Amino acid sequence: MNSIEQVDLESPTLELVLNLVHKLTGISMGVNKKTLIQGRLRPRIRKLGLESYAKYLDYLNSNKEEIQVFINLVTTNETSFFRTQRVWDYFNKDFLASWWAANPRKSLKIWSGASSSGEEVYTIGICCEEFKLKNPGFTYQILGSDISTEVLVIADRAEYLGRSIEAFKTSNRILFDRYMQPSGDMFKVHYEVKAKIRFEIHNLFTLPKERNHFDIVFLRNVLIYFEPADIEKVLANLSKAIANQGILIIGESESLNSLKTNFKYKQPLVYEKIGDSFEK
Repeated sequence: MNSIEQVDLESPTLELVLNLVHKLTGISMGVNKKTLIQGRLRPRIRKLGLESYAKYLDYLNSNKEEIQVFINLVTTNETSFFRTQRVWDYFNKDFLASWWAANPRKSLKIWSGASSSGEEVYTIGICCEEFKLKNPGFTYQILGSDISTEVLVIADRAEYLGRSIEAFKTSNRILFDRYMQPSGDMFKVHYEVKAKIRFEIHNLFTLPKERNHFDIVFLRNVLIYFEPADIEKVLANLSKAIANQGILIIGESESLNSLKTNFKYKQPLVYEKIGDSFEK
């Protein structure tokens, strides 16, 4: 019996794997991702004692609980606190003040739709806590969701070290010390921030539970993995969760300008929902 290290992910099976990735996650991968896929799946196949990638697909078909494991393996999750300063300048200096002035009796509802291991969600919470210090009546709620259960466990733990906090720790030490508490070799997000946040699993290709609910949605650095038609499907679902004139923030390598959506460009990375029907 050959070990999985000696078995190649050959073309017909590779195509089946790539098609399954797209079916389950919406992510479009080309054959150039063969090495990546092999590296992600090989340890799991070895652990299961299987002989080949084809045998693993058979195992997936007959063991439905393995589907989430597969999703966790093939999805990419990389993030950090206060990633892309332009986004946080807009959120802190423009959005929060204008929203609060227009909605003094409401609680701000925020969704991070691809929250990964939680750094973005907790960055949002830290910004809201800072705004609350100057505006004591301000309240907020944050939902973080992801397709990967593995990263959601990390997010809910709220403990970080290494690359995800390095820039935050050096560039804004006052905020870091205020909201990140030492926890052994790691740093844990302050409980006052964590208390306003909940996490749940969500596939962007399914309709959200809440309708016309969120005032602002962060969906950053995930659309780049989708084909245009799939992006439009994701945004059609997403728009149902956003209140009219709500805000959508996307990643720095992404744009909606050539797509059929009901989001209007406001400034780089920032779009506004303009209604329930699509407009070009």
